[in-house]
Amino acid sequence: MHLLTISGFLGSGKTTLIIKLADAATRKGLRAAILVNEVGEIGIDDQLLRQLDMNVYELLSGCICCTLAKDLPGTLQKLAEDYKPDLVMLEPSGVADLKKVLAALVYYRGEPLQSRRNITIVDPLRLQQLITVLTPLITSQIKNADILLINKIDVASEDELKSAENIVTELNPPGKLFRACVKNGIAPDLIAELLP
Repeated sequence: MHLLTISGFLGSGKTTLIIKLADAATRKGLRAAILVNEVGEIGIDDQLLRQLDMNVYELLSGCICCTLAKDLPGTLQKLAEDYKPDLVMLEPSGVADLKKVLAALVYYRGEPLQSRRNITIVDPLRLQQLITVLTPLITSQIKNADILLINKIDVASEDELKSAENIVTELNPPGKLFRACVKNGIAPDLIAELLP
């Protein structure tokens, strides 16, 4: 089982990316499942993904990196045993600290993961403001990613895109950097990077 954690602040494009990746995984013949963490009582992303006939499992009423950290490994193990997916896409809440989410995974006792990748989606239109207001949260999401996706290239200016690239490269020099407009689709090289 491959695990792909997709983080990013609220409105960055996580759910849209998951929908596109789930479709690409299905076309590749992969059995995919989605594990969504919602902070509120009602899972909006969960409802949307289920309407699109996707296999969705959710952790509600708390942030995965805080009160539900103990539930993540058990839920992942049960998902692996019951559904046997090739790929699990984990979408933490937009306010989750990615470092804490990843730390919770050390308690996973299921069959060893074949791979574990972390992608952070960055909104170049709001990045500077988010870093100013939510420094530890945003920098944790960026620093702990293997792949950094600068989204919304259809509406961001070249200056905003370059500024976002400079910020994420400074915070995470080894991270692989991609540009995209996920609502319009995902380039084949990014799909190849993200899917097993």
